[in-house]
Amino acid sequence: MQTHPNRRDMLALLAAAGGAASLPGLAFASEGADPVYQAFEAASRHDPWTLGFTDAPATGLDGVPQRLHGRLPDGLAGTLYRNGPARFSRDEWRYRHWFDGDGMVHAWHLAPGEPVTHRARFVETPKWRDEEAAGRFLMPTFGSQPPNTRGMRGPDDMNAANTSVMVLDGQLMALWEGGSAWQLDAQTLASQGPRNWGDGLEGLPFSAHPKVDPDGTVWNFGQAPAQEALVIWQLGRDGSLRRAELVGDIPGGMIHDFAVTDRSLVFLVGNLRWAGPQLPYLDSFRWDDSRAMQVIAIDKSDWLQRRVWELPPGFLFHVGGAWEDADGTIHVDAALSDDARMATIGARDVMLGRPSPESEGGSRMHMITLYPGGRFERAAFNDGGAEFPQVDPRYTGLARRFTWHVGWSDGQVRGASQLVERNLLSGATRRFDFGTDVVVEEPLFIPRDRAAEEGDGWLVHTALNKQARASELHIFEARRLEDGPVASWRLPYACPLGFHGCWQAA
Repeated sequence: MQTHPNRRDMLALLAAAGGAASLPGLAFASEGADPVYQAFEAASRHDPWTLGFTDAPATGLDGVPQRLHGRLPDGLAGTLYRNGPARFSRDEWRYRHWFDGDGMVHAWHLAPGEPVTHRARFVETPKWRDEEAAGRFLMPTFGSQPPNTRGMRGPDDMNAANTSVMVLDGQLMALWEGGSAWQLDAQTLASQGPRNWGDGLEGLPFSAHPKVDPDGTVWNFGQAPAQEALVIWQLGRDGSLRRAELVGDIPGGMIHDFAVTDRSLVFLVGNLRWAGPQLPYLDSFRWDDSRAMQVIAIDKSDWLQRRVWELPPGFLFHVGGAWEDADGTIHVDAALSDDARMATIGARDVMLGRPSPESEGGSRMHMITLYPGGRFERAAFNDGGAEFPQVDPRYTGLARRFTWHVGWSDGQVRGASQLVERNLLSGATRRFDFGTDVVVEEPLFIPRDRAAEEGDGWLVHTALNKQARASELHIFEARRLEDGPVASWRLPYACPLGFHGCWQAA
């Protein structure tokens, strides 16, 4: 493993390692109407599923949803923040990939005795501001190459800030994959600029899935696939930087998420691997199942120490969580698929307004046991599709029983319709199915109180009701999913489908 460079060397290395970030823009004129834009517009006239991929108004959204039934449970008060792509077209030219849309952060405010409220604003990165002023797309993105783009100087030039959110010491931040966290006012959602953790760290990738230990320590990473390296971040509960270093010898797979135990950082490196810098950036990766999927566990106390396991080829976006036994055995659950078609095909098809089997993704929840010495066991839960796994945040890195996730039946291609509780010890599930008129988004588990046993609390999530052409908010008793939501609200409009969220208690 390579030694850690200083911060300025690390920034210079990653600026080059971004690959596509160092490529010039491409000048070409689109000839006639954009076929992707035309295809989506045609589909949107008859298929309400396309509301999930329709442009939100540039001025944002504000509304008071109608209460459908139930009431806010006693003890549940706070704000559900969510993030996702919400601007896909400009000047009648449409992005080619779902993950490219500019980020919009949503705030659902829940307080006893008050109406539930919803507010959403675009994250005003330089990319957003420049393109809004120009009336067209100016930068290449993760999966698209708009006409006549500018050259790029660094990752933040294409920062869409569209993947997740976190609140750290009272500061709300929108998170992306390859660039800076973007600070927002937690009340108004007004953008406040990039978060900089220190001299020489400007623009370094701060990924979308930070993990918080029970003691408040925050761990995150940023990937430099061209250099087969990761930036590893360790922050204090107050957001202060404890350490940020470059760790090498990490295969250049597309790493979106990771897990922590009380002793290790656990990375699952799938088989969509770096093949050389291209535009759009996604084309820099190729599927390669000639080698194993690697699992790499890095010691939290010594980042030069690691253990490696080799698993059958596969791909993943999201990990549920992990824990570690006294002998070093690691248990981790993740939503694995046999290939990367959701990233390379499915997320492109939805931009055409054309769902396909690849849109479903093919991911299933798996339980993986990693033994000392390199031996492993991998068990699939073959009871339907699964994505967006979530755990009780008090058990991050600790032994637990439950994971909650969205689910769908095989062959269902217009979004997940189920919420699922999975018992990792017995394999048993509880679930609620809204039916195919509703597209379910990521649920978050909110403990009833700090002393409550695991699973005692609520699931809070949003959804797109295609029949009503509106977005909804639902609250479940987490251990009684099959009973349906205890309270539900419906907005007078539909929001684009998002990715990830966080909960900030009042």
